[in-house]
Amino acid sequence: MIGHGHAPDGRRGHRPVHFDSASTMSARRACAYCGTFGKTEKEHVIPRCLYPHSKANSRVQRIRVPSCRRCNAGWADDEAHFRNVLAVAGETNQAVRELWTTTIARSFRELDGLRRLTDLLAQMTQVETEGEPRYMIHPGRDPRVLCVIRKIVRGLAHHHDIGTAIADERVWADVLTFQIPDKLMRELSLRHAEQDIVEYYFEPSSVPPVRSTWFLRFFERTPFVALVWQPGLNEAERLALLATP
Repeated sequence: MIGHGHAPDGRRGHRPVHFDSASTMSARRACAYCGTFGKTEKEHVIPRCLYPHSKANSRVQRIRVPSCRRCNAGWADDEAHFRNVLAVAGETNQAVRELWTTTIARSFRELDGLRRLTDLLAQMTQVETEGEPRYMIHPGRDPRVLCVIRKIVRGLAHHHDIGTAIADERVWADVLTFQIPDKLMRELSLRHAEQDIVEYYFEPSSVPPVRSTWFLRFFERTPFVALVWQPGLNEAERLALLATP
């Protein structure tokens, strides 16, 4: 099931307005995700739930953008699921261990805790390693995880003034399963890093059909790659570009 992250775009009564830049006065008064004018709140671009109490004053955590009420509330459930999936998607570091003993453990004891646990278990598959059964989780196969990655990229694009009110379908994201060439990594600039939580790189592009390229890593070991397409490409065109060697 794709979570609530898709709901804010194109709802009845929601009239999105798209801007090329977040620096215009109109863009600063509008929701960074759907472009709706009106009263806005401050949305944490990097989900707050990824941060244990010991990191409460993180400067990356404080990256916030204007968001309408619908968008601000629309990702909360998926962001908690995103945290839970990433927490089991590899070796743990100190931040993950702290989350497990505090926020995550507490969430499983809440009224919807059984559902959250069931959602997490549903993403696990059994494999054999050296003849022993083992359970693995694949974040790139989880639509809710990829939905949150796209949300993060859209918010960061607004924060860095390289695009705002970017439609969800204009962002492609997946777990990084290949080694990024050294030449490309040198072209990408490290923008923010707290290695134990998140680090991300991006580079705007002036060459169509890509507007910007993103690389994000969570908890020092789960990498994602994302592309923001130029406006006007339809789904078939985007799929064809992704299939091109």
